[in-house]
Amino acid sequence: MYVKVLYDDKAKRGLIPGKGFACLIGDKILFDTGGDASTLLENMARLMVSVDDLEAVVISHDHWDHTGGLWELLKRKKGLKVYACPSFSESFKKCVEELGGKLILTEERKKIGDNVYVTGAIAGKHKDGDISEQALIIKGEKGVSVINGCAHPGVVKIVEHVLKDMKVDELYMVLGGFHVDDEDREAISGMVSKLASLGVKRIGPTHCAGPKARRIITGKYHSNCIPVKAGHIIQL
Repeated sequence: MYVKVLYDDKAKRGLIPGKGFACLIGDKILFDTGGDASTLLENMARLMVSVDDLEAVVISHDHWDHTGGLWELLKRKKGLKVYACPSFSESFKKCVEELGGKLILTEERKKIGDNVYVTGAIAGKHKDGDISEQALIIKGEKGVSVINGCAHPGVVKIVEHVLKDMKVDELYMVLGGFHVDDEDREAISGMVSKLASLGVKRIGPTHCAGPKARRIITGKYHSNCIPVKAGHIIQL
């Protein structure tokens, strides 16, 4: 199983960076859609990823930098499955349906492809409000891995949820944004140490991990910290 990063705030030469995140799992499942449709579609074209081949899009949470490319995808492919948390806004749900998407609300873990699952909604906080977010679980050749969007519920909470739900003792990789750069160094170091103690073998921080968190993660994980950019292909 491979993951192809299509959208991130850092990009390999020849690709376009942008605020947000999107990656392709295998050939048919897209996780998040970045903040801008034109950037997503251009990167897809340069990486030879066809909209026609997509069967499903998983949206981690209802923030513009993860949903921005969705609407153009739905215009280009009718009937595309869209996996979302039940708490997403009514305007999000209405737009999916009006553009011909097949909206699937995921409260609990659900298998959506060969060895690919969504966690279902995990409760979290953002600023002063509540937010639900879902992550992706992949059972690859190297073990069970998790891909998350921003980890607003907390990446430790997401990892603990997956370990318990999948009945495993370790994770091969956690890939995604951690949204902790506003935290102090001690708190971030504690988070990273906790992930290591939970059995997370490799980490791939993405767009909202922030430079401070990236430095701390690299200091703990060394070569097992993967510097993710748009254009990376990661084998799981």
